[in-house]
Amino acid sequence: MKEVEGGITAPQGFKAAGVHCGIKATQPDLALIYSEVPAMSFGMFTSNKVKAAPVHYSLRKIRRHQTQAIIINSGNANACTGEKGLKDAEKMARLVAHHLGVKEDMVLVASTGRIGKPLPMSKIEAGIEQAVESLSFKGGHRAARAILTTDKITKEIAVETDIPARGKGKVVIGGMAKGAGMISPNLATMLCFITTDACITEDALEEATRSAVNKSFNQISVDGDMSTNDSLFILANGLSRNKRIKTWHKKKKIKLKDENFDRFCQALNLICESLAKLIVRDGEGATKFIEVKVKGAPFPKDARRIARAVANSMLVKTAIAGASPNWGRVMSAVGAAHAKVKPHRVDVYFDNFLVVKGGLGVDGTEEKLGEVLKQDEVKITIDLHQGKDKATFWGCDLTERYVKINKRYV
Repeated sequence: MKEVEGGITAPQGFKAAGVHCGIKATQPDLALIYSEVPAMSFGMFTSNKVKAAPVHYSLRKIRRHQTQAIIINSGNANACTGEKGLKDAEKMARLVAHHLGVKEDMVLVASTGRIGKPLPMSKIEAGIEQAVESLSFKGGHRAARAILTTDKITKEIAVETDIPARGKGKVVIGGMAKGAGMISPNLATMLCFITTDACITEDALEEATRSAVNKSFNQISVDGDMSTNDSLFILANGLSRNKRIKTWHKKKKIKLKDENFDRFCQALNLICESLAKLIVRDGEGATKFIEVKVKGAPFPKDARRIARAVANSMLVKTAIAGASPNWGRVMSAVGAAHAKVKPHRVDVYFDNFLVVKGGLGVDGTEEKLGEVLKQDEVKITIDLHQGKDKATFWGCDLTERYVKINKRYV
């Protein structure tokens, strides 16, 4: 497995475009992803009860598991916009279908930006026509730029797997994502789009995607807020013509694990984890990347709860932002995580530096801990000494810059 160029257009048969249609003042704000043939598809969405219009629309359409295009706008979330918002999302899909000559049911829609304002549909209509004309096998980076809001960097990656394709080369997976604020996903993430030329069954694609998301996007946080628009779509068009990937295959009437499914999962895990970490590193106002590892937990859910609680703690985030050697904030977050914890067994490390042993502070650690916290990356390891389960969560610090960004976000 190796990383390759091209992002979402690296797999065979995928084109993309990113254009400026006028939702934002000057930056690209409309992206289009297109597969030359219908693709097997799967999607995951925010569990926020307040869902944006494009989420409601795409939730219905993704059930067919057949998709050929995705239209995405930035600068306007099309959320809390009522019946008009739903009609606008439907119109976006209808316009894309018309210009591409595909079925309307095979177009998904996603939006990101400010909540509560109707879409400028006259601008979007013109932009869709421009995006269709601009579609290119090299358009992945432009599309990745067009989905950004407060992001400082594009987030894209592509890898060639160890699964041989028929004819030439190997199966490729590409992805792009956006997200910097309102990051605390549940069942999905901000906006993420993944393409692959793999030939794969519907159940294998779903199982691989759910597993990858739970190990990556559901293990990150910037500010603890869940968006109304979180969506993740994966499209597999089968153009690599590899032997169809299944979760299992039969040999001599015995069910055996499909080795290619494992290889596909490894590559998809890499894509999702890489994009998830890029989102955290690009967190609004963030200056430091935080990794929280919990081990020795009695159950997996306890490890996850504690890791999330520490990474989400405003007090932990601000202490790390200011390089304050206040390890007590970590212990407080551990105890508040609604998990099985025996405080007198807990050890806490910052990097490999032990600051808490058996629930008690280690003498003479403040100066050294202060130096550790000045690093761009801070690793916190919490050993509960209560079992064998573990979890990892990624987050970032919280600075005044975050407040300033969101105070003036319009």
